[in-house]
Amino acid sequence: MNKEYYVLTVEDTSSAEYTKNYWKKSPEFSLWKYVRENGAYPEQIPDLDLEIRIYDDVEFNRLNDFILSPIDKLCISEKVKNIMEHYCLPEHRFFNVDVYMPKKRNKVDANYYALHYDFTYIQNDILGMIDYEKSNIRIKTNAGEYLLVRDRKDVENLPIHNRTISEMISKLSQTAKLREKNQKQISALSEEYWEFERVDKIYFNRSFDFSMDLFQIPYFSWMIYISDKLKEELERNCITGITFSIPGNKQYLVYRPNPILEWV
Repeated sequence: MNKEYYVLTVEDTSSAEYTKNYWKKSPEFSLWKYVRENGAYPEQIPDLDLEIRIYDDVEFNRLNDFILSPIDKLCISEKVKNIMEHYCLPEHRFFNVDVYMPKKRNKVDANYYALHYDFTYIQNDILGMIDYEKSNIRIKTNAGEYLLVRDRKDVENLPIHNRTISEMISKLSQTAKLREKNQKQISALSEEYWEFERVDKIYFNRSFDFSMDLFQIPYFSWMIYISDKLKEELERNCITGITFSIPGNKQYLVYRPNPILEWV
């Protein structure tokens, strides 16, 4: 029997930012950069020394099980970690996070973790599970032309294409004199940038992996999706700091990609 999926949203009632001490340490190792360049996690990951501080504002300074913070992807309590470990997650890693409360600047007497996973560079194959013909996904150029997306390779080519355009423009714009000389060429190149047209509905094909309890869809959605089983377990354990909604439901005043999900 197929699972149902819900959008998991972290509330801002527990919000945090990196501490000044974290920025002072300026970690040399970038996990995001490594994953982007290698498509995998390194065998040995150094301690990321993650530190966050809960905001002072009364409306944002609760200590929930989920904390809204700049940490990628989720900042969770040990209680949540213990639950997540029993469900089918994408390839992932947990990292210790030191959480500090406002005003007193004291470290909380509880364990928190960063749950890091990736659906863009680590091959979790979610892009291969999309039915592109039914989803009617198109690429729009700055010049107003449209390109039909036929498969995952077309999707993966978009950031590569845009990065190539950026590098070409950068070479033509290294000095003010060069920018002036190459103005027409730079303008023409700028029209070659691509972007995905808004997608209101995503169809998944029969290869969709219903064993997944958590996933994201790169490029077409900003949402985190969890299975009905994981949702029920989080609710049963009274986990704080999250809300659930149906994919496609409008949640924000400003548009955030949140397509309806369908299965063929």
